[in-house]
Amino acid sequence: MLYGMLAGALGLLALADVPDGIRDAVAMRRAVECPAWTARVEPDVDPPKGCLERIPVTVSGPWHSRGPGSDWHLMVEQDGEFVFFAETDVPTSGSRRLSDDAEAEALLWEGTPVAIELPAGDRVETEAWGHRGWLQTLFLGMFAVSGLPMLFQAARLKLRTANGWWSVRGEKVGLMVLSPLMGVACLLAIPSMLGLVPLMLGLRLQWVAVVALLSLGLAIYAVIRGAGAVRGRPDGEG
Repeated sequence: MLYGMLAGALGLLALADVPDGIRDAVAMRRAVECPAWTARVEPDVDPPKGCLERIPVTVSGPWHSRGPGSDWHLMVEQDGEFVFFAETDVPTSGSRRLSDDAEAEALLWEGTPVAIELPAGDRVETEAWGHRGWLQTLFLGMFAVSGLPMLFQAARLKLRTANGWWSVRGEKVGLMVLSPLMGVACLLAIPSMLGLVPLMLGLRLQWVAVVALLSLGLAIYAVIRGAGAVRGRPDGEG
């Protein structure tokens, strides 16, 4: 239960960052490139603010493939050697267009790589580009917060056992009954899980919106049907 409460608290913090993420996404998409003289050579230098920083890099990776996407390292040349500059997560569709040791130019927004431009002019967007960043934070936060209603439901059921909710030796409790709390958990968990799939695959945001809205409709339908079935039982609880 402690881990669930911690995950829920982290989810609430993530949701609190969503408004700032939206503002950053809007500013990022409207931003122009930084003046050439502001480009950094070393990553420890504070990045310029309010513009897109362009830096020549060599792409290295993928270093870690995590299902829908991969981790890539951006290297810069210093004194004849290639040194690590930054790392970024690239969706699956973008990772297929990158290759190890490829020369490119990275676009960074306030120190965060948001796009990789290949010599042929092909732009590969990272997971931090535009509205993808805050949408991912939103979905992850929703999924983490969905555990809190489940915890409250478990606490209510545990309270009815012989030893009370604080005991670890009480009767086992189940969460299968679709109570209002479980309904809230479903409305948070289902759209967030399914909405992450097209987002992390690198599909267009229109598809992300379609999948998220359809899954929300599916969750609402399931909750309504489940609540009706519970009310129809002679000994069921709402």
